[in-house]
Amino acid sequence: MLWIDVVNEPHVRLWRRFLKRYPQDVLITVRRKGSLIELARRMLPDHEIHIVGRWGRSKEDKIRAFAERVRDLVYLLDEYEVDVASSKGSTEQARVAFGLGIPFIALNDNDLPPHVVTRLTFPLSAVAVVPECFSGPTYGPTVRFRGVFEVSHVLDYLEEPSREECRRLGLREGSYLVVRPPPVSSHYLEMAEHFEEAIKRLLDSTGLEEVRFPREGGIILPDGTKLYDVVDGIDLMATSAGVISGGGTMIREAALLGIPAISLLPREDPCVTRILMEGGLIAKADHRNIVQAYEHLVERWSTGELRERARAIISSLEDPVDAIKRALSQVFNERKLY
Repeated sequence: MLWIDVVNEPHVRLWRRFLKRYPQDVLITVRRKGSLIELARRMLPDHEIHIVGRWGRSKEDKIRAFAERVRDLVYLLDEYEVDVASSKGSTEQARVAFGLGIPFIALNDNDLPPHVVTRLTFPLSAVAVVPECFSGPTYGPTVRFRGVFEVSHVLDYLEEPSREECRRLGLREGSYLVVRPPPVSSHYLEMAEHFEEAIKRLLDSTGLEEVRFPREGGIILPDGTKLYDVVDGIDLMATSAGVISGGGTMIREAALLGIPAISLLPREDPCVTRILMEGGLIAKADHRNIVQAYEHLVERWSTGELRERARAIISSLEDPVDAIKRALSQVFNERKLY
């Protein structure tokens, strides 16, 4: 049995695509964070979703949440015979799998110092799965793939592109920007100045509306209404006029969809974002030049060039779920699990 721990909303599509391509006997766990539970139930309807623990906001709360979740995961695993475990960034799964002697496959793509999640997961892993560009430490056996994890997210969406979320939420296609604030509660970002100033300048210049995905979960519509409904972020981005983010995942998903994507991360971007910048799919900006950066992308978007470029880049990259499968096969062969 494969134990998958899903700790963030975007990872749901990654694992859905993996299970479509490579059906497995699985145990799926999630934590309480934003709309993760509801999204997992919606996108993985054929699998039981086990809710274990929660997300911690502050440094102290993260430690408390970690300890509570490790304890509860151990109790849950008393009921299952798990052969191998895998997740993208679950420090709790790494600790539990290591303690119980379960081979652990660690996925990660954020190579920004101080490498906190990497240091808490990769040393405990049997195999690490990372993009080729990943410059952080991996500590042991590693499977590298050509590309970014978001390729799997977008390929999963493109199999069934509904384009229904904007209408469900009362929005007009192409009339809004999707905004994602910086991850200031993360281990690699302490503060983010000028983000709100940059967003205001762009909205004032374009006359577009704002749809915001707060870090604590939910979605804020242009009229200020905050909803905690399950929202398919990729589908909502696909009908937007662009995505402006202080983080990484949504900006890479938007770029691979071929819509205007601007990074406002107030430090250097991880390698996976940089390779899409070098491919011409993402612009790096700040509060001083965000309007010009967006106008340049919109020119390419309106002619269809941005979408064509995105499709060409996707076709040149590897589907990350194939790399996960290679890592699983490596563990199975070494441990003779099957």
